[in-house]
Amino acid sequence: MEIRKIQVTGAGDTRIISLPKDWAERHQLDKGANVIIKELSNGDIIIYPQKSSITPQKRVARIVESDHVNRDILAAYLSGNDIINVVSRELEPLVQKSKIKDLSRQLIGLEILGETQEGIELHFLIREEEENPRKYVERCFSIANQMQKDSITAFLNKDSKLAIEVINRDVEVNRLYFLIVRMLKIMVDDKREESYLKGPVCLDWRMVATFSEDLGDASVEFARIVNNNPHMSETLSSETIQKIRSLSETTTEVLSQSLDCFFNQDVLGAESLKSKITSQLRNAQKNIQDDISKLEKEIVWQLSSLLNLFKILHETAIDIGDLIIAKVNQ
Repeated sequence: MEIRKIQVTGAGDTRIISLPKDWAERHQLDKGANVIIKELSNGDIIIYPQKSSITPQKRVARIVESDHVNRDILAAYLSGNDIINVVSRELEPLVQKSKIKDLSRQLIGLEILGETQEGIELHFLIREEEENPRKYVERCFSIANQMQKDSITAFLNKDSKLAIEVINRDVEVNRLYFLIVRMLKIMVDDKREESYLKGPVCLDWRMVATFSEDLGDASVEFARIVNNNPHMSETLSSETIQKIRSLSETTTEVLSQSLDCFFNQDVLGAESLKSKITSQLRNAQKNIQDDISKLEKEIVWQLSSLLNLFKILHETAIDIGDLIIAKVNQ
């Protein structure tokens, strides 16, 4: 950081500061070159070259192998590093090479481009400046929404195979979530604010991605219960099963609509969905809960996981709507 004094010229209308010489040389800025001066949303002003032939410097992380090497790699990935070099201690052979390779397959865009006995070089190969994180947020939420629907379908149809598919699909939600966090963090850290996404918007998008991951985790938890107890639904009447099926279909539709409202900043739509959730859907859930409460205690306890899943689904839709409504009042 440098502190430079402002100079006043002419009749006092012009204020000037000098640019650091090494910075100007690095960006090949000579007399007559153009720079962009931009005021940020917080009132700060930044200066950067209008055009630069300099290739952006890659962000590189060096990690020494330890018991928590995967945690360190994930942190480096989320922090936006382009190259992650993992080296062994004192040039000994890497002990956790297979573990590191498994992790690289779980992180979108991270590939092994160099490998020796003593180290692995991981490169992030997606050109983030050409990507829009919205498609990844939509994809992540869409998968999680389908997971919750399928977990309930597996429950109703006593389908252990479908329950296992739901559990296995959680890997893709996690992969997308980590990529979204990485992309949004880089956008927040971009001092030039070249992206149309500003800090508060990035925070909202990350919240939606977090809701997606939570939705996926809740679906997996219920799918595991279904897989272990595939015949739970046999204790329910056909009328109650139809109520659950109907509520599941409506909830899936509401979640999808809430995401549309979020990206379209549809406040009226969000308020309408919120009203629908707090009245129609909660009443439907209460009717199902009343039906279940009449069964034996052990069965009621088993089916409480279904009621808890519906509760999480409805809260997720409301939380997304609140993000839209809160933005209007900012």
